[in-house]
Amino acid sequence: MPSRQGGGRSSLSRALDNDVLQIVRKLLDEQPSGARYPSSRTVYEWIQRSNSSLKRKPKNLIENSIEWALEVLREDTSDEDQVLPSESTDERQARADAANLMNKSIVGSWASPGTATPVTNGKAPTMQVAQRQANGEPAKKRRKPAATEEVDKPAMPNVRLVDIGGVAPIKNMLKKYVIRPLLFPEEFSARKIPIPRGVLIHGPPGCGKTLISRAVATELGVPCIEILGPSIVSGMSGESEKQVRELFAEARRKAPCLIFIDEIDVIAPKRDTSQSQMEKRIVAQFLVSMDSLAMEDNDGRPVIVLAATNRPDSLDPALRRGGRFDKEINMGVPNESMRKQILHALTRGNKLAPDVDFDALAKMTPGFVGADLRDLVGQAGSWSMDQYWTALEAQAASLDTDMDLDNDTILSPEAQMNHSIQRLIARSKDKSLARPPGFEDTAIPMRAFVSVLPNVQPSSKREGFATIPDTTWSDIGALQSVREELHAAIVDPIKRPERYARVGISAPAGILLWGPPGCGKTLLAKAVANESKANFISVKGPELLNKYVGESERAVRTVFSRARSSIPCVVFFDELDALVPKRDDVLSEASARVVNTLLTELDGIGQRDGIYIIAATNRPDIIDPAMLRPGRLDTPLFVGLPGADERVEILTALIRKTPIEVGLARMAKECEHFSGADLSNLLRKAGQNALKRDSEVVAEEDFALAVKTVRPSVGPNDLLRYERIKERLSLGSS
Repeated sequence: MPSRQGGGRSSLSRALDNDVLQIVRKLLDEQPSGARYPSSRTVYEWIQRSNSSLKRKPKNLIENSIEWALEVLREDTSDEDQVLPSESTDERQARADAANLMNKSIVGSWASPGTATPVTNGKAPTMQVAQRQANGEPAKKRRKPAATEEVDKPAMPNVRLVDIGGVAPIKNMLKKYVIRPLLFPEEFSARKIPIPRGVLIHGPPGCGKTLISRAVATELGVPCIEILGPSIVSGMSGESEKQVRELFAEARRKAPCLIFIDEIDVIAPKRDTSQSQMEKRIVAQFLVSMDSLAMEDNDGRPVIVLAATNRPDSLDPALRRGGRFDKEINMGVPNESMRKQILHALTRGNKLAPDVDFDALAKMTPGFVGADLRDLVGQAGSWSMDQYWTALEAQAASLDTDMDLDNDTILSPEAQMNHSIQRLIARSKDKSLARPPGFEDTAIPMRAFVSVLPNVQPSSKREGFATIPDTTWSDIGALQSVREELHAAIVDPIKRPERYARVGISAPAGILLWGPPGCGKTLLAKAVANESKANFISVKGPELLNKYVGESERAVRTVFSRARSSIPCVVFFDELDALVPKRDDVLSEASARVVNTLLTELDGIGQRDGIYIIAATNRPDIIDPAMLRPGRLDTPLFVGLPGADERVEILTALIRKTPIEVGLARMAKECEHFSGADLSNLLRKAGQNALKRDSEVVAEEDFALAVKTVRPSVGPNDLLRYERIKERLSLGSS
């Protein structure tokens, strides 16, 4: 054993020797079993290529330390492997202990003495010294070579396809892109047809991406390796890439095999926005590993990667090209019929009362995804159970004879709880009693679902996706002609698409509601979405604008991406003039890019069935003309000030929840040029006047006083301007 560490060696030199020794050990671990020891030059070149800080040390010091480390390791190996053929096991052990006792004692004394313990091997006692490194630290165990390490894989839960409902189209695509290639690879090889290498499932949270992926893996019966995105990321340099290589290598060995990656956006984000070099290396390793899955390079045995994410736009673009993730499947927010099928699947193992109406539940759960419906079923079961416990305790209280208390006795809350528990225990011991009336079985009634429904908030609403508004036609007075146009343009195509198919025409691509402010354009859009039972995304024009380059365009794309995940969906752009002004020399380049992005998205509406666009503005003269051509916002509707009779209808709709004297709505006829918003303000002022009189009912005198103080928001000059705009744009009145 070389003794360089003693004597005049400085602490810095000993530290350098120790670092080099660890690096040489790691290099030996990565070499195949039986390989020869590397030369000093090989180790030095390997250090220079690595990320180690040692490559900045003087060359002569590193080479001296390398030679010492190789000599130490050779002597350790020779001590372990030197065996005499004639020796017995006991003799071999005794000779090895005697030969190494002095060296081990010296090594242990360099930093701190080792603890010696007598050990008997059946013959003369020897001394066993705690093994230490050259610097006196406890020796580290040698790692197994990477090829022999067993990869830990999470167990796949036992989920079946029959447990998932309402996603028949998704199942069909998975059958086409995953199940057939894995079960019949020879059919693809015989026809020289490449199989998909990767399938990406994306959509809003809670729609069942992970669940259906695991169900497919369970049904297939082929080996499946599940990778949870965050579990790959490691703090050690190179460990994350190594795990990716090992998992893909294991999949190739077990082929045909399915690799399922959940939350893939964690391990494969865009490299141009990555904050660290480690993320870029992981993505690069993932790309290389995906390219190595070619079936012809693995003896015709297929490996398919199935990945799930709710942030597909954050993935590196190199992953979403052909040859890697060839196919993409979008799982959106389920519509009414899909929700009904999901509820059927979720309650397959539950006992339901005959009055449970799945059609009614599907209509009452707009915007709900699979996870929300599962929560609804669970809460309904818990509510039914709570009702049973309440009835059981009431039954026990009615039969309680031993614990009768005087009626005048007042128990503390804790004593009441103790009394309740005692009654419940006594009731559980009496098995002769029948179940409480109304709870003869464990069926979940319809009222359980209705009772807990307000407590379940749709995930799509929390995540910024669309939900159906609660505004109905009854909340809107007048505007009958505009309502009919909207009904024909949006409600009919959604509810009865077969009528349009028979005639061979498509629904209007978009509708522009324009007119003076406060006339009910936003209310009309909400009522249309409610009437058609379509999801609704409301976008205020200015809220999409961002001072950072590219962010405004990204926000526009995100709106339409959410709409595609919420089909059927009505997208309402309020204050459209702020978002798409006329493009001219005065307009900035950033604003022009936003206009171009919105025009591009609108051009694709015809190919994206189920997305309906409604826009509102009171300045149609400053909107870019390209927005108004056919195929975009091709159905303009003028929403003007209400007439005398229409004002009465509007005020009648507004006072439904207000205590007011009958017949006062006729006063609206006197409110010339009042819009719907002005009438609402008039009613609020009248209510304030009633409160000043200490009255809880609005009277005629309150209205008369309010009419004197409220002025119409649209004056005669404004009306003339709108008439000129109508003539200039030739939009016509509805």
